[in-house]
Amino acid sequence: MISDYGEIEQSDADWLLDAEAMCQILTEAMAEKDVVYQFLLQNLLTTATFHRGTKIDFPLDFEQYLRFQMPFPVMPVFNSSKPGYINLMAPTSHPMVSNGYVNPESIQLLLRGNLRDAIAHLGLVTCPSGVQYRISYRTHEIGDQGFVHEILACEQRDSGGMPSVVSFVFLPALQFSYAEHPLPSFVPSGPAWMQCCSSTFYWLALFQVYPQYDRRSFCPYVPRMQGIQDDRKVKYRNVLRLLLRIGTGNNIPDLSDIFVLKGLHFYRLRYNATCDCHLSLSTLFIELLSIHREIIYNEALQKFITFGGQQNLWMRDAIRLDSIARNVTMFYYLNCIHVDHLKHLFGIN
Repeated sequence: MISDYGEIEQSDADWLLDAEAMCQILTEAMAEKDVVYQFLLQNLLTTATFHRGTKIDFPLDFEQYLRFQMPFPVMPVFNSSKPGYINLMAPTSHPMVSNGYVNPESIQLLLRGNLRDAIAHLGLVTCPSGVQYRISYRTHEIGDQGFVHEILACEQRDSGGMPSVVSFVFLPALQFSYAEHPLPSFVPSGPAWMQCCSSTFYWLALFQVYPQYDRRSFCPYVPRMQGIQDDRKVKYRNVLRLLLRIGTGNNIPDLSDIFVLKGLHFYRLRYNATCDCHLSLSTLFIELLSIHREIIYNEALQKFITFGGQQNLWMRDAIRLDSIARNVTMFYYLNCIHVDHLKHLFGIN
């Protein structure tokens, strides 16, 4: 019942067509600056999210990383003494390549500058549906991987009502096929889910803009559930809606950010060795909520230890989320909760 509060209205069911049109318009504008962006933005639609008020939707093949391949040959270089890092050799002349190696910092800076210019020039985008969107762009610093890119498209309305918003939030990551570039056995790739996926098609090279070793470093990462768009992904999408509902209803910033929630989902897949294809929606929801509670609590505690000050200032959101998680978990195992109490936990009036 609660998950229905996040479902979009039937009138918004075609939002993906608008998002697809925006991806095409933006890709064409970026390709005029450099043909490499035809490849870099090829999977932009998978990073899209639709909002109208508290309603939310995203594609079943949703991604946190914008995976892409270069239009020129790129060869991964592995080193058994540094198994968690790789370099990408590219014997070509291009602004994103430095001294024969792909430079993650250059990719990020060039992408940011060109997206900013292209989107400022476009301003308004008119989709085939006739809906106009005003688009904007910004980035968010996140540490070793540089910054997250956010493209925001807000519907322009002459009349009242809540406008629809389509956002594209992502980190770029280079994609390699297992058939062409298999990972050596010494590279940490996380647990394999052979019982869930008969094969793994690709792996990603995640950017390390401020790495421990040098400025050419990437980290190999194997995404789970590749190519799956069945009931398992529908279940994950509903769980993320529930988490977002709790975050927005209780004013918990990290839990109100869809990029953070997608990251939580992929974090779980990356480090969980068990197959969860048969978990119920409620069990999966509680598991993800508990993981997020632990992450927020540990981060808040670390800030308090590092910066000092009033403990309540750093721990406020963590304590509030801990209380919600404990209540939801208790009532789930008791299998008894009044609907009004459940709505209150989710911040639904």
